[in-house]
Amino acid sequence: MSDIVIRQDRVWTERNIIKWGGFIFLALFSVMILTPFVWLFVTSLKDMGQYFSTDFKTIWFPHPLHWENYYKAFTYVPLLRYVFNSLWLGSLQTSLQLVSSSFVAYGFARFNFRGRNILFLILLCTMLLPTEVTMIPLFIFYKTIGWTNSYNPLIVPNLFGAAWSIFLIRQLMVGIPKEMDEAAFMDGAGTFRIWYSIVVPQVTPALFVAGLNSFLWSWKDFLGPLIYLNKKELYTLPLGIMFFESPTEVQYTVQLAAVVVALIPTLIIFAIGQKYFEQGINIGELK
Repeated sequence: MSDIVIRQDRVWTERNIIKWGGFIFLALFSVMILTPFVWLFVTSLKDMGQYFSTDFKTIWFPHPLHWENYYKAFTYVPLLRYVFNSLWLGSLQTSLQLVSSSFVAYGFARFNFRGRNILFLILLCTMLLPTEVTMIPLFIFYKTIGWTNSYNPLIVPNLFGAAWSIFLIRQLMVGIPKEMDEAAFMDGAGTFRIWYSIVVPQVTPALFVAGLNSFLWSWKDFLGPLIYLNKKELYTLPLGIMFFESPTEVQYTVQLAAVVVALIPTLIIFAIGQKYFEQGINIGELK
């Protein structure tokens, strides 16, 4: 009896060690992840003297706090204009990409046609192609047709979908029974009706993950707007922050305040859609 009790105590001790060890590891990992964000916010409340200080207390606990840096961020540059440009551009790009990607994914998932697997393989291979390889040819093409210094080069490509989004959505569509399509077809529904009324509502997690990825990519995209946009009124938020101008001198702390403002929409979107994001993590395993 005593041996059983000792064995149970040993198992309980091992479980507690594993439990608390995992808790400590996750806590340390969380601190490591959050430290840059805390530094960013704290530094955005400093003046330039505090910014260049190497004193530990000044680095992490500056005094006084300069909340006026956020007011300056909105007055030195048209920051609200840049936020609006990024919001509507990202929303439009995401909407177009989701519609086109889900439609292409529907074709790969529900129809059998000659060369389907080869085309899908070529589609996946395009994800391995670096942006820098196509950057110059695309710029020459868009300049030739007169699309530079406009949003067209950033919007129109989304009409043809994105390889990663197509792959993600297709993986979930493959697991939907085709009998549902056949039943809808017998009731008189056509291909488009089956697509948006039956199939698309069942792949909401995949659509959200693809949409979140698309919006975040657009929100943080610096290279695309840098290449195609020359007018300041067309600048997106990353471009506007990069070319941040102060009336007197370089204000790094005010620039960091603008960076904090740029982080807020992404944090809100992720917090609201965390449930769908977690559901979409294992989409690739659904068959």
